[in-house]
Amino acid sequence: MLPSSSYALPDARIAVLLNANAGQVSPSLAAELATIVPKDRVFLTQSALHSRDILRRCVADEISTVFAGGGDGTIVGVINDLNECHQQQAPHLPNVGVLRLGTGNALARWLGSGRPAEDLRRWQGGQIHRIVPLDMVSSEETIFPFAGMGHDAALLNDYNRLKSIAHKKWWAPLASGMSGYVLTGALTTLPRLLRAPPTRIQVINTGSPAYRCGSDGREIGEPIPTGGLLYEGPSTFIGTATTPLYGYGMRMFPHATRRAGRFQLRIADLTPIEIAANLPATWRGTIRHPKVHDFYADRIRVRAEDAMPYQLAGEACGYRQEMTFTTTRAPIKLIAQG
Repeated sequence: MLPSSSYALPDARIAVLLNANAGQVSPSLAAELATIVPKDRVFLTQSALHSRDILRRCVADEISTVFAGGGDGTIVGVINDLNECHQQQAPHLPNVGVLRLGTGNALARWLGSGRPAEDLRRWQGGQIHRIVPLDMVSSEETIFPFAGMGHDAALLNDYNRLKSIAHKKWWAPLASGMSGYVLTGALTTLPRLLRAPPTRIQVINTGSPAYRCGSDGREIGEPIPTGGLLYEGPSTFIGTATTPLYGYGMRMFPHATRRAGRFQLRIADLTPIEIAANLPATWRGTIRHPKVHDFYADRIRVRAEDAMPYQLAGEACGYRQEMTFTTTRAPIKLIAQG
């Protein structure tokens, strides 16, 4: 379910940014899209710096909507570049459309994106679109729709390592996408995690009163005040999000859009075997388990006894032992296809 939104009639002031390093992006795709959108508004970006320069030009030219193509990491990069323009007092920022050209495509799935050419034809044809204003989560001067510490990031690290090993080998296709995650989990991540004890963490509410969240999304119990302890104990996963989906449509945070100005915080202490047994329910967003704890919060501090692997919007970001997560107060306006 998308949060409250408004509607916009498409106009011609658009630009298309395609991450040339994304697996599904190619010069032929750029050429196809250039038959739908004016050719001088289709950009094949070669680096993060190149993308930043183009976005600054888009802001200066008062482009109304930027359609970004790549994975969730590409979209988050575009959002952060635009947020930097906002902090520099730019008078106008474009809306952000998401072209489905990544692997997990969490944001693209949530916003109803389909084939990029078809989405752009609908826009150019004047079909009314929904504008979804979305607060983000902020940490380490980066804003994002979801992030996690623990087993999910460990799997991502192992997956990236497998893809690197498989590069240019005959079995490389098996090491990419969903099959790559399954192979990685079964052969590498799961055996290692079965031998490793969970890390103990402490999560403190450092913002306004937080609430424990029930399986139906309703607050339960008394509010947890500023400075209050949200959780202390072993953890195999801790994540924050303002959107419900992880990659491939997994509804990891089913209540993320239920409370404006707050993110959903999920903490779990499931063993690898328990994770596997509860995977279908987790995928649907219906998991109910005494070792899964959900909260609504707007600012938290996480401390771990040992450094935990960390991922941000599906991008591996090394290891962290202490993190602060905060909701932003300047929503990004996203374009929904549905």
